[in-house]
Amino acid sequence: MKRLLRFWREFARRYRGWYLLGIVCLVATNILTVAIPTLIQYAIDALGDGHGFDGAWQWAVAVVLAGLGIIIVRTLSRTLFFNPGRTVEFRVKSALFQRLLNLPRTFFETMRPGDIISRGTNDANAMRALIGYGSLQLFNVAFILLLTLGRMIQMDATLTLLCAGPLVVAGVVMRYGVIAMFRLQAQLLAKIASLSDRILESYSGVSVFQAYNALAGAHRRFDEENDGLLALSEHFLRVRIIFMPLVAIIGKLCVVIVLYFGGIQVVEEQMTVGELSAFIAYVNILVSGLRSLGFLIGATQRGYLALGRIYEVLDAPIDRPTVTDDVPVPSDAGHGLDVTDLTFTYPGDPSPAVQGLSFRVEPGETLGIFGLTGSGKSTLLNLLARVYDPPEGTVRLDGKDIRGLPIRDYWRTVAYVGQEPFLFSRSIEENIALDAHVGTSDPQRLTHAVRDAALADDLDAFPDGLETVVGERGMTVSGGQRQRTALARAFYRDFDVLLLDDVMSAVDHATEKKLIEALYRRTANGTTLVVSHRISVLAQADRVIVLDEGRLVADGPHESLLEGEGPYARAWRLQQARAKMEEEAEHV
Repeated sequence: MKRLLRFWREFARRYRGWYLLGIVCLVATNILTVAIPTLIQYAIDALGDGHGFDGAWQWAVAVVLAGLGIIIVRTLSRTLFFNPGRTVEFRVKSALFQRLLNLPRTFFETMRPGDIISRGTNDANAMRALIGYGSLQLFNVAFILLLTLGRMIQMDATLTLLCAGPLVVAGVVMRYGVIAMFRLQAQLLAKIASLSDRILESYSGVSVFQAYNALAGAHRRFDEENDGLLALSEHFLRVRIIFMPLVAIIGKLCVVIVLYFGGIQVVEEQMTVGELSAFIAYVNILVSGLRSLGFLIGATQRGYLALGRIYEVLDAPIDRPTVTDDVPVPSDAGHGLDVTDLTFTYPGDPSPAVQGLSFRVEPGETLGIFGLTGSGKSTLLNLLARVYDPPEGTVRLDGKDIRGLPIRDYWRTVAYVGQEPFLFSRSIEENIALDAHVGTSDPQRLTHAVRDAALADDLDAFPDGLETVVGERGMTVSGGQRQRTALARAFYRDFDVLLLDDVMSAVDHATEKKLIEALYRRTANGTTLVVSHRISVLAQADRVIVLDEGRLVADGPHESLLEGEGPYARAWRLQQARAKMEEEAEHV
């Protein structure tokens, strides 16, 4: 409720001019609407008094003019109420997008992609309906009930009281329907989000379903989700069709009451036929207003729930540490990194991914990082890249705690290529340059990046070279091409610290040799950390650290690590033997 009140305060302050004009038009609409039955009353009474058409035609003209006036002011009122809703929808969707871009990784580990998309589409649409249609009906129902009831009481208070009794009963019964529909609305929004997530997941994994001939299972799971949504929607509609028509039924009962008791008054000449006709028209207007109240309740329920779901994203804490310093200017050799007693546990995990890590990377040094699967290599690079913020005081850049550095400035200093590179459904050029459109990137820098990433030969085979559009998540290129495109993306930008997480795992040995040569040429004047399972990639590093179960177990140059019997030396001998076997097989 606090979120809703805060939203309404902000919204009313920004669009109060639109609403004030819209309310004026609504008042005019309802005044004309309430005036029409009175005009009809005068016309009927004129006919009944024996004046004929000559006595009634001016009232008929007045009804036509009032109807035309209603068309104009009603159109204006809807425009004035609905346009702010569209504007706010645009602002909210933009704010959601901006917020999502700034939220930390931990947020996306707790909320499914389909749920996020549902909040930005279905929930945003429900919020727009609340602002536009809901606000309009709120004032419209209030004015129509006030004016209509006032006119009915003025005409005959006793008859009005007889009609009010059934309407009060209907209101009490509807209360229970409103409570039931509110609960079902919440379940519907959650179910729609679940279905959206299922669709997105199936679309992203369509190649896996096809490769394993599991399309039938994908269809079955989708049908289960869809059937669940259908059943819930049918339940909601059953509740609605039980309670909502109650107002219409009560309205017809009110008309019967008016005809009976009003007819007696007409016979006794206490009421004219025109007044009876006008009163019946007012009853119909009142019932119409109460039916609009039912739709208003539905729009308000859905909008209120949607607004809460949207604010769960907008109010989600970014949880970035307080900025206390500026990113230091690198020396001629680059930046130095100090890692001191680094321990990190992922949210929800019982044991730390890395624990007690301490080492130093000198400015301009290339540090290799080796370890078996699950040893904490990717976690270490995620912490150094601030995908996750490390504990305070555990990682320093030139003596400054990286938690206290502006995150965007720090990201400009660091180039990070993850283990599973992501490509956008854009051209290769746009994937490398990122912030540049086709043809607007720096040609010289782009050429050097493509060459050093060993991607030039592949571009010759692509139909449109750099302008070739890759498929969703880069599915139309090979794993090695994805890795090298991501590496070219890092080479294209200026960086002082380069973090590479096993970026050569999907390339052949010939390409690996080219990449190693280019990599160490590129990083000669910068600080670099390279994670790899292939020791041939790490052999030219200045130093190599070895991780095992999140702990640092060895640290030294490549040659000294080969002298022992640790995991590094064992992996080297195994990889050398495998390479020799492959070479012999090629000669056979």
